[in-house]
Amino acid sequence: MADEKKPKIDLKARLGKKTVTAPAGASIPPPVGLPKPSGVPAPPFGSAAPERPKIDASNPYSAISADQAPVRAEPAAIKIEMSEEVVQAQKKGRAKVVVLAFVACVVGGVVGYAVGGGVERGKGATAALSGAQELVKEVDTANTQIEELADALKSAREKLSSSKYPTEEVSKLGGINIPFSGATLAGKGIGRFNPQIVTMLINFAAGSEEANDQKDKIRSILTSAKPAIEDFLAQKEKPKVRWSVFVENGPHGPWVSMQPLPAPFDAKDFSEKKEGDKDKKPYKWPDDFEIKQGDRTFKLKRYTSGDPTRNRENPDLMPVNPDTQAAVCPTDVIVRLTRELSDLERTLRGDKTPGNEKDGLIDTGRTLNERLKMIGSP
Repeated sequence: MADEKKPKIDLKARLGKKTVTAPAGASIPPPVGLPKPSGVPAPPFGSAAPERPKIDASNPYSAISADQAPVRAEPAAIKIEMSEEVVQAQKKGRAKVVVLAFVACVVGGVVGYAVGGGVERGKGATAALSGAQELVKEVDTANTQIEELADALKSAREKLSSSKYPTEEVSKLGGINIPFSGATLAGKGIGRFNPQIVTMLINFAAGSEEANDQKDKIRSILTSAKPAIEDFLAQKEKPKVRWSVFVENGPHGPWVSMQPLPAPFDAKDFSEKKEGDKDKKPYKWPDDFEIKQGDRTFKLKRYTSGDPTRNRENPDLMPVNPDTQAAVCPTDVIVRLTRELSDLERTLRGDKTPGNEKDGLIDTGRTLNERLKMIGSP
């Protein structure tokens, strides 16, 4: 009948009287990449699953093959590649390399995040190619300065060995600066380069900065210690007596003790001979010396003959041959300079000794440029 009420459908009975309630709080969306459980197609066009990006295997910047390309590249993959370099740099105490690696990670992460879009990927490849071309020029410029620095160091070392102060070389060192650092890598898209090239760039930048620092230290020593260096170098042509010894009783017999002289004197007569100097007295060494010890002053004679131990309270002083002094007591400044000059030159040029071959910063720059020029080549 029309007035009879239609029977109500008990949905709870049909469903077994079980209800499902959503937990408190915001609902949890389905995992990314999986189709939603409802039959509603995913936006924007109802495709069942997003199309995997097509990656050209011939692309020199592509780090993976086309059949292995994920839907969305995560920055963590590039960060892991860089972290090994960072760890090695920390072990070596090269803090600047850590900063450079961090810059590379950030740039690589941004590029990796954009790999999911074909348009962005194309822009990243174009930017990386342009960055590689700029780096080729900058590495060439840096290598030119490195070679000039190596030549200046060699010339300075040779002049010191010839008892000459390297005035011209000190001036050159002040004008040479390797223009390559961590800031050079910024904005070059190095995150899309081959990891080996990235490592070479980081090492080259760190090595350039270290070479600049070491060069400045050497120049500072040459400048501040110029009077002492010139005085020491002059001794090879006009040696001066600076030390003396005196004999005294030791624990098991006589021995000599060294005593610096209050004022050095020429070992030989280096005065210029002039005509008419007939009345000039012949050159002779001082007969005595005034030695100060604390508040007391002792006047000691120069030893000439006899028993050197005859006067134990005021012993005679015996001059030391300056030719032997340099071999036994070399000047620390000269030794340090010679070592620093040789070490830095070896760092720049490398070691070509058979059996101990090692590439220098110049070799690294040349190899790096060859690799950079290959980027983008068919």
